Amino acid sequence: MISSSRKPRRGISLAKLLSIFGLLLFLYVLGVLVRGRFGIAVSVHNLSGKTLQRTHLTLQPRGEEYDLGLPGDQREVRIFFRPRAESHVALTIMDATGPRVETVVGYIEAGYCGKAEVEILPGEKINSVERIDPLWCKKSWLDFFQ
Repeated sequence: MISSSRKPRRGISLAKLLSIFGLLLFLYVLGVLVRGRFGIAVSVHNLSGKTLQRTHLTLQPRGEEYDLGLPGDQREVRIFFRPRAESHVALTIMDATGPRVETVVGYIEAGYCGKAEVEILPGEKINSVERIDPLWCKKSWLDFFQ
């Protein structure tokens, strides 16, 4: 009988680490590809303190239009746009004086990815922040949840 003074190794082997890394890399790349197919996410958050009448987002100049309904106070709506040519996204709010149009996403074109966050503040002031990436969707799956 041969006795061994070696203790069995505990922990993660290099092969397991490489497998885990490979799986995470695969999931990340898959997320980049899936997210890229959705284009630009535009989130509109109504912080105005009132329900808005006839509000919509339009991909211009092509005219693809999404009615946001009657977004009540504190309500958020998210729309995905897939531009096919040079475009921009405009927000139209109808009020007592007529339509008010604001560009909320500047220059975008086919293949761009990212998101824009639009806040409608009291007095119908518009605050927008855009994070558009022309190369690739580096946030991958996280862009869907933030």
